[in-house]
Amino acid sequence: MKDLNAELAKRIREFVPGDGNHPTPVPGVRCVQISRSRPWGKAHWRVCLGIMVQGVKDILLDKEVYRGLPGQYVVNPIDLPVASRVVNATPEKPLLSLMMDLDPLALSDIATQMGKEFPAGEDRPRRALFVGKAGVKMMETAFRITDLFRAPGDARVLGPLVLKEMFYHLLKGEEGPVIRQFVRAGSRMQKVIQAIRKIQAKLGEEVDVEDLAQEAGMGRSAFFKSFKEATAMSPIQYQKRLRLLEARRLMTDEGETAEGSAYKVGYESPSQFSREYSRMFGNSPFRDTKKIKETENYSLQI
Repeated sequence: MKDLNAELAKRIREFVPGDGNHPTPVPGVRCVQISRSRPWGKAHWRVCLGIMVQGVKDILLDKEVYRGLPGQYVVNPIDLPVASRVVNATPEKPLLSLMMDLDPLALSDIATQMGKEFPAGEDRPRRALFVGKAGVKMMETAFRITDLFRAPGDARVLGPLVLKEMFYHLLKGEEGPVIRQFVRAGSRMQKVIQAIRKIQAKLGEEVDVEDLAQEAGMGRSAFFKSFKEATAMSPIQYQKRLRLLEARRLMTDEGETAEGSAYKVGYESPSQFSREYSRMFGNSPFRDTKKIKETENYSLQI
């Protein structure tokens, strides 16, 4: 395993031009390099599977810290507003990771085929963030993904097939039975994901928990419990954090004003937006985005 980690680290460093989140010839796969430690920062973590190759990253969700170490995977089957930090990264030994977008259709297909072979795991906790050991099969599959970096033509055709194999090993692993509850058609967690997609699609509208519960075919209290179990927050808290993170992105990446960002994400009062922004990020919108642009202190997903 150590040799595979060392070779993967070498390949990623040869591929990436520097720090950042870099797309690869394999569709849905990116390489991340971060060459300095980063303090806790809030970020919107998109649905993803990350293989830690080198370095240490901590992720905070609901007062619990999940630590990703070399040879481990980190996966979140639901978009999550989290806080994260990079520990002990240096230019000589940066954090390196391989990031893979989770394909819900591929995952659902694999989970369906595996349904009779493996237990459903309904009685286990369902917080939508998992850290586990990347076994030999996962690491070998990661190695073959990096093989495709050198053959872009092959990567476009073979990449999705190799990714499907990676997802199979993920769902077959120790946390697989629980992760499958998020992708299995008709499961409570899969209904929570559908509700989250609706919240994201209508980010500027008020959350109607009753309506979301009804669409999920669940009572309000059962839906609320399932949602909080998965995300560590209520639907309204979840939307608020996504709104503020999206407003921050609009200001830092697209040069939008604070007032313009506030209206775009659904706030009717710029003063309320400023108060809630300051409460979440510890600074006013102007000072926070100015600091980010000066320090480039973005909290990259692994």
